[in-house]
Amino acid sequence: MPVAPGGFSPTERDLVSTEIRNVQNSLRSYRDLMGENPVGNNQDITKALLGDNPRHAKLGVPAGSTLNGNGEICDRWGTPFFFHPLSGAKMEVRSAGPDRTMWTEDDLQL
Repeated sequence: MPVAPGGFSPTERDLVSTEIRNVQNSLRSYRDLMGENPVGNNQDITKALLGDNPRHAKLGVPAGSTLNGNGEICDRWGTPFFFHPLSGAKMEVRSAGPDRTMWTEDDLQL
């Protein structure tokens, strides 16, 4: 299968994009319940999604993601997602991609 720029096959790029959208949907559900995005680093955001929030709402781990031993939501390569709040209502979610190194050409963000 051909590999697209950034080290992804077209199919893999679609799968990762879907997984990131699933994370964004979980963040949106949290925001709908709480009125704002969860705050902090990946571990803090994961705790909030798993029930450590004012309403004790348990949204679970987004489909296609896993938890590592540090309690962080990870991409398909086991690398923690990077969360960057753009506003109280919008959060950028970035996967380090297949090289597992953040801020390189194969990163994917939505």
